[in-house]
Amino acid sequence: MNRLLRVAPISLILTIAVSTASYGQKSYALGLGGGAAIPVGKLGDVQKTGYNVMAVLAVGSTDLPIGLRFDGIYNNLRSTNSLSGSTATSSDLRVIATLVNLVYVFPGTSAKAYILAGGGLYNSKPDVPGAKAQNNFGSNAGLGATFGFGPFAAFIESRYHSISRSTSKGGVYQFVPITVGFMF
Repeated sequence: MNRLLRVAPISLILTIAVSTASYGQKSYALGLGGGAAIPVGKLGDVQKTGYNVMAVLAVGSTDLPIGLRFDGIYNNLRSTNSLSGSTATSSDLRVIATLVNLVYVFPGTSAKAYILAGGGLYNSKPDVPGAKAQNNFGSNAGLGATFGFGPFAAFIESRYHSISRSTSKGGVYQFVPITVGFMF
């Protein structure tokens, strides 16, 4: 984990430097967003819809439709366990991740559709006394659209996340956040 944290900033700097020299003028954008996080698969049997928050650094070229996006995400999936028909306990599943994605933007005027796919390191922890956080690699892919408003842009997107976990640790986690936000 420490090695990954040391290598990530160096990789980001090299990517930006090589891209700038190769492709001319760059465009950068920062973004913030949030919305619903919907558990799917086996996770949907024990968790309920929660919320997500996302911070974005998008790096692209005005000459190419392909870019990179670095995302930091926080998801909180709710769970309600009931005993004898009444609500007894409530626990959440927290999922934090740092992701690197390739983005392909389709041509457009003020509205541009895009697809993205990538992966990263996910940290998950149930909100249960004594539970330990787990780090696992996972992947994501999805669709979105941006809508330009002068120097700002609004975006809406949905992605499918799959976190690789061993069966002994509860199996694969899968969830779909639907996010609305702004790029500036």
